Amino acid sequence: MKNSIAACAVLGALVVSTAANASLVTVQCTGTGAGRNVSVTHGTTTASVFAGQIRLTLTGSTGQNLNGLWTSFCTELSQFIYINGAAQSYTVLPVSDLPIPGAGMGTVRSSAIARMYAAAAGTQFGTNSDIAAAFQIAVWEVSMDYDGTAASLNTGVGNFKGNSLTAAINGHLTNLFAAASNTGGVGSNILGIGNATYQDQILDLSNGIPAPGAMALLGLAGVVGGRRRK
Repeated sequence: MKNSIAACAVLGALVVSTAANASLVTVQCTGTGAGRNVSVTHGTTTASVFAGQIRLTLTGSTGQNLNGLWTSFCTELSQFIYINGAAQSYTVLPVSDLPIPGAGMGTVRSSAIARMYAAAAGTQFGTNSDIAAAFQIAVWEVSMDYDGTAASLNTGVGNFKGNSLTAAINGHLTNLFAAASNTGGVGSNILGIGNATYQDQILDLSNGIPAPGAMALLGLAGVVGGRRRK
């Protein structure tokens, strides 16, 4: 599907914000992995989106070596990433600084996401579509609504909502949200890659860089063909 779009984007603000002398990496999205199409509401916009794994190929990294195939999950629903489109330069950032443009989610939310990565223990990278979908939904919920309290993790209210989610997905969300709100829990070593125009992604360094040919993932809001949604 050349030049098709993985659309985690509904709103699409485009403002450049990169730090001087920051580490960079070239990113190409090659497809999606396990996941589900789900209905979500972001702000006032409701859409059917793909929630799950995103496949990335990273090359030309400066600073830390990130070259290889990765499985990632995205931090936002306001931008797109193109499957098999032109490779794009991304800035390497702490997850707390994502998404860009914007002020970033902060350490309270990024630490909660790191705890979910640790609690999922790699199952989010497997072939179970419900787990992969739940993990992506949990990342969206934490990055948009978490205020440090367990009560704030509710996909029925807030800036992000998951609509008519299945019992299987909700069951996994319960466990992920428990890990996110457990401030005494351990977290995985995660890293962000951000682009002011294209969808930002999270890399799990605790699992290491996959060998060439291994599966990497793309977790975005819906896959559409041909042209960017307005």
